Amino acid sequence: MRFLAILLVFLTLNCSSKQKNKQPNIILIMADDLGFECIGSYGGTSYKTPNIDKLAANGLQFNQAYAQPLCTNTRVKLMTGKYNFRNWTAFGILDPEEKTFGHLMQNAGYSTCIVGKWQLQSYDPLGYPGAEHRRDTGMKISNAGFDKYCGWHVGHTENKGSRFANPTIYQDGAFLEATNGKYGPDVFVNYLNNFVNQQKDNEKPFFVYYPMALTHDPFSPTPDSSIWSDEARRLDNEPQYFGDMVAYADKIVGKIMSNLEAQGLAEETLVLFYSDNGTHQKIYSKMGDKVVQGGKGLTTQAGIKVPFIASWKGKIKKGQQTNEFVDAIDFLPTLLDVAGVPVPENFKTDGQSFLPVLKDENTNRRDWVYMSYNPKPGAHKEHLSPAEFVMNSTHKLYADGRFYNYKNDVLEAKSIDAKTNTEIQIKAKFQSILDSLKKYPTTGSIERIAPELDSIISKHARIDVVAQGFNWSEGPVWQPKGQNLYFSDVPENKVYKWNDLDGLSVYLSTSKNSNGLAIDAEGDLILCQHATRSVSKLASLKDTLNPVYKPLVSHYKGKKFNSPNDLFYDKKGNVYFTDPPYGLGKKDVSELGFNGVYFLSKEGQLTLLDKTLARPNGIAVANNGKILYVAESNIPKPIIWAYDIVKPGVVKNKRVFFNPKEIIDKSTAKQNPDGIKLDQHGNIFVAAGNGILIISPEGKHLGTINTGRTTGNCVFNDDYRYLFITADNYLLRVNLKPFSK
Repeated sequence: MRFLAILLVFLTLNCSSKQKNKQPNIILIMADDLGFECIGSYGGTSYKTPNIDKLAANGLQFNQAYAQPLCTNTRVKLMTGKYNFRNWTAFGILDPEEKTFGHLMQNAGYSTCIVGKWQLQSYDPLGYPGAEHRRDTGMKISNAGFDKYCGWHVGHTENKGSRFANPTIYQDGAFLEATNGKYGPDVFVNYLNNFVNQQKDNEKPFFVYYPMALTHDPFSPTPDSSIWSDEARRLDNEPQYFGDMVAYADKIVGKIMSNLEAQGLAEETLVLFYSDNGTHQKIYSKMGDKVVQGGKGLTTQAGIKVPFIASWKGKIKKGQQTNEFVDAIDFLPTLLDVAGVPVPENFKTDGQSFLPVLKDENTNRRDWVYMSYNPKPGAHKEHLSPAEFVMNSTHKLYADGRFYNYKNDVLEAKSIDAKTNTEIQIKAKFQSILDSLKKYPTTGSIERIAPELDSIISKHARIDVVAQGFNWSEGPVWQPKGQNLYFSDVPENKVYKWNDLDGLSVYLSTSKNSNGLAIDAEGDLILCQHATRSVSKLASLKDTLNPVYKPLVSHYKGKKFNSPNDLFYDKKGNVYFTDPPYGLGKKDVSELGFNGVYFLSKEGQLTLLDKTLARPNGIAVANNGKILYVAESNIPKPIIWAYDIVKPGVVKNKRVFFNPKEIIDKSTAKQNPDGIKLDQHGNIFVAAGNGILIISPEGKHLGTINTGRTTGNCVFNDDYRYLFITADNYLLRVNLKPFSK
């Protein structure tokens, strides 16, 4: 008997020791489209949230918690601990090469589980412009670092099904059957609680990530709605049901907390309740007598300020509130801190752990939030604009120069000048933060000659130096697939590839001294090559050193071209190109005896359009296909010509569209007319003088993008937000549109 008693004590002590040394469990709940104004503990009076309020009463409420204005932006930031500019690819996409907090928590010894909304593998529907380049390029839920999963929207958008009534749910490798009549959030919370219950006797701690489906639209009835009994009405979509959805989200939080208590796990489990962005703009809620419109998608407080509550029985003091700043990037390092493991040396995070705040310890965390926000590319995000800003509890500075006291001007209606010493100091501090986190330095300036330019280029647009160190950069072309820019370094015999995520790389090490570039209808790269004096297609590319080119055209009437320089594909697949003498050098003599402007039909028929120009250079066709523009880089007589296109391969009515001689004469760079591009409104952007001249379709000079150096060419990205410029040894980018709010 004595032996049994001793054994019992030993086993009890041993079990107690294991329990004591076990890492804490963590449950991270993230509501969908639920702003702070909806929660009772934050002062919301429109909805009943007793369980979330109880969470706050028993834990710590953060009054300065922020998220990105849209869900994917926050989810990518939250799961990777990085600012969006470091790993953003497209809406609804998480780069499959990234490591998530799921992977890191697995490595820290945790059993991991995710339930709820995924939406990070594929988003754009079939037929949406550019969708073919982005569909199914994201991370699969099964590869995201979670041992168990139960998710909605795990594949293509058009197949996602309902998240609420009669849900479509993918669970541990298979879609659930017999979900008709069920409610998605119930399936999720039941799976979550079952997972927790199965871990009770597991020596490993658990980490659960629960990105809720509630309270995102469609605004549909819940099982607690009076209309739920009518099965035909369960998929209704009316804002009147939003209150029911908030109440049900709160009910689910209550179920999670009650289950932890029932399993005796409350003291071993940290529960974090957060939200991915503000409430939908269709929803109006009250905080006492104050009406607050939802701000999802906007960078005002209603779009980015969210509820965040931490509860840990016996570990966090009850009923505390804090004004410490928390951003989505902070969760990953905090999770690892709670787990008692460091952030891996080879892992980059921008976040700061808020564990000391939970422990009520002194901490020296940042007192500001920085956001890099880009809602695109992605379906139905055209109405939203990127933004970049720094803010504290009173002021906000956007990277485009707008400065607000949002405490006094919550809707950011009027930008202010920094006049007081406090404002001057805040703005200077914010600017230094922006500069330190800005991916690219700036250069040059924008000269505004006519008021119309303000509708073309944002008043606060900046000229970013996105890459540099070239001999003479030229011929940029934008490829929507992959969101890549290609451009030539003519003397160095290279073509470079650049994108905002991966930066710069050599694409072709032997480009045959290419200049102008284009992308044809099949997505192939087309090059004007000085060395071969031809227009060629990149037929294959084993590696950067071994490209294979297929000449499209190299002779006119049996005689070799001089030096094809720039080209333009019209909407029917025909090519217009120029053939000046630049690539001939001093020794070679033109076989043709003239410098031409040509038309190459998609069937391969070549037509000479004009042989009277001294140095034809940049070339472009008007958006309506009726006017051909050609820049003549003739030093004594620089002209931008216009021709009427009668039919493919036939032009007439040659005339001076714009004479930039006076501008060039007054410039420092003295650049003669070079590359030409047109924006979506038909405005002409031409390299000349000190940079890029912007000329209206009527021939009025509206302004100049002064690059501060000789400038060769430019190109727009696919949504015309950005203009890329090749200027001497620089690749530049101008954000033409204003940032959003």
